[in-house]
Amino acid sequence: MKIMKYDMGSGELKNWLIQESSFDERYLGKCEAIFAQGNGYLGVRNALEEAYTGEVRNTFLTGTFNKASRGEVTELPNLPDMTGVTITIDGHQLNLSRGQLQEYSRTLNLKNGEVVRKISWVSPTGVGFKAEFKRIVSLAEEHTMACSIDFSVNQDVQVILETGVDGSVTNSGAQHFEEISRRIYGGRDMEYLSQTTESKVWIAQHGACSLDAPAAVLPVMGRRTLTNRYTIQAEAGKNVHFEKISVFHSSRDQKYADVKPEEIKEILKQDGMKVLRRGFIKGYEGLKQESTEKWKKYWEESDIQIQGDADFDQLAIRFALYHLNIMVKHDDNRVGIGAKALTGEGYKGHSFWDTEMFILPYFTFTRPETARTLLEYRYRNLYGAHLKAKEQGYEGAMYPWECAWVDDGEVTPLYMGADVVTGKITKCWTGIIEHHISADISYAVEQYYLVTGDQDYMNQYGYEIILDTALFWASRVEYNQEKDRYEILDVIGPDEYKEHVDNNAYTNYMAAYNMKQALKIMEELPKENPEVYKRLDEKLSFSQIKEKIENCIHKLYLPVPNEDGIIPQSDQFLSLKKLDLTKYKESKEVLTIYKDFNTEQLNQYMVSKQADTVMLLFLLDTLFDEETKKKNFVFYEDKTLHDSSLSKSTHAILANDFGFQDMAYDLYERALKIDLGPQMKSSDEGIHSASTGGIWESTVMGFGGVRMEGEHLRIAPKLPQKWNKLVFPLRFKGEPLKVEVEKDVALVENRGKNQVSLLIGKEFVNIPAGHKVQRTL
Repeated sequence: MKIMKYDMGSGELKNWLIQESSFDERYLGKCEAIFAQGNGYLGVRNALEEAYTGEVRNTFLTGTFNKASRGEVTELPNLPDMTGVTITIDGHQLNLSRGQLQEYSRTLNLKNGEVVRKISWVSPTGVGFKAEFKRIVSLAEEHTMACSIDFSVNQDVQVILETGVDGSVTNSGAQHFEEISRRIYGGRDMEYLSQTTESKVWIAQHGACSLDAPAAVLPVMGRRTLTNRYTIQAEAGKNVHFEKISVFHSSRDQKYADVKPEEIKEILKQDGMKVLRRGFIKGYEGLKQESTEKWKKYWEESDIQIQGDADFDQLAIRFALYHLNIMVKHDDNRVGIGAKALTGEGYKGHSFWDTEMFILPYFTFTRPETARTLLEYRYRNLYGAHLKAKEQGYEGAMYPWECAWVDDGEVTPLYMGADVVTGKITKCWTGIIEHHISADISYAVEQYYLVTGDQDYMNQYGYEIILDTALFWASRVEYNQEKDRYEILDVIGPDEYKEHVDNNAYTNYMAAYNMKQALKIMEELPKENPEVYKRLDEKLSFSQIKEKIENCIHKLYLPVPNEDGIIPQSDQFLSLKKLDLTKYKESKEVLTIYKDFNTEQLNQYMVSKQADTVMLLFLLDTLFDEETKKKNFVFYEDKTLHDSSLSKSTHAILANDFGFQDMAYDLYERALKIDLGPQMKSSDEGIHSASTGGIWESTVMGFGGVRMEGEHLRIAPKLPQKWNKLVFPLRFKGEPLKVEVEKDVALVENRGKNQVSLLIGKEFVNIPAGHKVQRTL
């Protein structure tokens, strides 16, 4: 059933709107997630105002992690809900699955972040009800959400609206809050305070409603709820306008870092009420206008334009940019980005390697201040990285596979779902043996420095991360006396269908790269910055790190192509049994192979979940010659199911590099449809954060040809057949650039204040400030 509509609108709104064009209660989850709203601090899933079975109402404040019970891992708690509005018309609650629904649409305007829903409904007793619901999460006032409802009825009837704060919501049944206190001031202003059970974070929520029709107002308190009930004698054909302003604060907000525990509640109350009353005066339209101005500035700096037969592509890249903007707290280095951002409970709000490998490149190349914030978060994660290394008997910094609050350490659940064959609960090995994340973070630090030239970051944080992770790898390798080499045994590489493998090519090469980075730093830093060298040497002991790395680096086993030119993904991979993957490759759903095989069985077959060796070819693209890379791409793509949202974008980039243009565009389109496609259950637990970053990567780094060649920025575009032109912004060494690409021509404009040197194709060019350079490709 097709209930999504794209490429609607015209003029200024063409390719800016995403619309749900019909209502189906079975598919609430997808639109709740992809229409989610936020600002990086506050994230709100777009559940409908009226309640439905199967709905998931999620409101998250970044950084408020808590354990629901001793046996669980920390997660972002689902805050008491403020989006719900119960509407009763002539004794019947509004429910679009009952009565008669005549018109329906729900539209997300990517340009300003507003969601508008329009309905025309006839109740079971024949009362006609028309309504327009609007909602924003302010980009200008991060603590504020606002909604408005305009409605009318076709006959004189009683209409009741009830809304407030609903603390009965949970995280899939787990309740995170206690110490609840509630109050209504002056019959209007609602206040709801609650504290997380384990981390003891206070959440303050304030709300106030306005109505332009006479109404009887009654405060109603339930066990965990606080609401105001408005009873209206609605007149036929007369519009009624209702607004609700909602405000959220947390004791983990940066501004409260130094507040004494005994004072925090009162301060939260005062600040919440202050922001509420300020927002109430502005009203919905005033708050919307302020937020729209912020969105306008964002799009002026960030929009990517695609010309040609590419309406869906244009909309999808804007969808990705929209979510990339609202998934991160741009100025708070205590929090990362969750795998589902702030749009759902999936992966519990935890940060993975997804951030550094798929999301961070967007920020590094376009919003370096945000990229720095995210990499400062990884510096603050060193506490947990040291702890994990020590617990497993290693030295240095072994980054947790999943991170939450800065000092939580490893938060990967120890167990996951039931085994399809045995029915037993299966162990989650990723948090124990998927170690490549330490090298991934180190790689991302270097890429950030090469693109931005931010020496201050390296001095304060970056060098230490690289050196500390390199020490981990030097302690992690194992000597094989028989073969006189060092190996990395018993790991999971990026391909999570292969557990307990030895010498995963991606892991070994990235570990070697990490250690070589450290050796280079220790050689150059004493000459370039003696003061930083002295400080870090006193803290880390360079002589010991150097000795440990040099003891193993030259004998670390790095898999090379075999007689057929294939790089072994691991010691085991090329000897595994072959499997006909047609059924799974053609499936419209992911992970269908788990219906037939368990993890232990998948270990026996030559099948990959996602880019593994192919990911290595993308990140370290000078390791092998072009023919070897192309041969390995073809070999491994044939055995990859792309069951991870991280996979298609990487394959699309390399397919384009190798001249497989039809394959590249097909993979690109499939990447665009991970959230926006016709699979109506694809995003139930939240949007795929890394996929949005991957969409940017495959657009700009793939078709736009943007890469780093050593210290040099290279732009070597190769557009798909359907595109006539691609326009995108970049920042390089602090200077803003505008890149315009047509089939055979690239134009780069330096909008900064200093000259920029870069490669266009294979030609090295200097672009003075304020100038443009055009080259034929």
